[in-house]
Amino acid sequence: MPFIFQNAKIFTRGRKCIVNADVDGLIAGMFLQNFGGWRVVGYSSCCGKPDDELWLENANENLEECVFIDLPVCVPNFSAIDQHFVLFNEESRNNYLAQRNKINPNAMRGKVYRTADEKHQYTSKYPFGTAHFVLAALENSGVINRHCSLDFSKQLGEFDLADLFFRADRVIGNMANYTQNCFDWADWLISFGGHNTAALFNIAKSEYAARVDAETRVGDVLQSFGCKGTDGDCSNLFRGGDRAKLGAYFAFLGGALGLPPLPVFRFFAFGRLWGERENFDGDRDLPAVEAKTKRADIFSFALVSSRSISLTYFK
Repeated sequence: MPFIFQNAKIFTRGRKCIVNADVDGLIAGMFLQNFGGWRVVGYSSCCGKPDDELWLENANENLEECVFIDLPVCVPNFSAIDQHFVLFNEESRNNYLAQRNKINPNAMRGKVYRTADEKHQYTSKYPFGTAHFVLAALENSGVINRHCSLDFSKQLGEFDLADLFFRADRVIGNMANYTQNCFDWADWLISFGGHNTAALFNIAKSEYAARVDAETRVGDVLQSFGCKGTDGDCSNLFRGGDRAKLGAYFAFLGGALGLPPLPVFRFFAFGRLWGERENFDGDRDLPAVEAKTKRADIFSFALVSSRSISLTYFK
């Protein structure tokens, strides 16, 4: 029986989306574009830094009609598929789910920073990428049907397709460092995903120790396309307007997956965001930090560790 998504309407066919500009967001966007009939109308980089930005195909794009992919947007009228959010407590989780236009695995499984009995759950949060969550969700809903099989053994130079998937949010590195939590979440993904999800995460569970070096090799190749980070972050190419390098990078990802690549269009900077990161001292500072996430000008936020948060605001 298909898994019941509390906010399943997010996966309506043919939606417009804005995709996070790293390999995780790009793979997730490619799945939605090619299996869900979605149209990519923009890219994003919002991680709590002064140059946080959106790049849009249409300068006047109505953001309320778009779904943000791999970006923890908290504006009530904006839709999002994300995995970064760890809500502060049950009340904030309930408010998040009540918006009915956002979805993330931590909220689905009830993982919050602090429970009603004062237990902290940050270290048991979802440890994988949005691409992996989207793959499982699309298989669960039948959008990716049982006749579609990804060849994870496909060779891409010095690594295979599975290694490219694992580079998204460091699946293998997380498996090595947080093994018990990763196994728990891998089993959860397998439980409602289809055969591709099962094949990928059974590889991760059985071979993570042998694949650690491949993470570096994948990162080196992604940087060879001009990406500024080993996670395939190409926001620098958007800021520099380098559509030629973006096209080559997207063509590589599309060829690797055997799917048409994401579009490279003449884009416009949104120009209305700025970000910061803030460290906090556990429970003592938590009320003040949570209050910042409720400001009227907040666009996006995510706990990046148990004592650090990224915040993106409207200017």
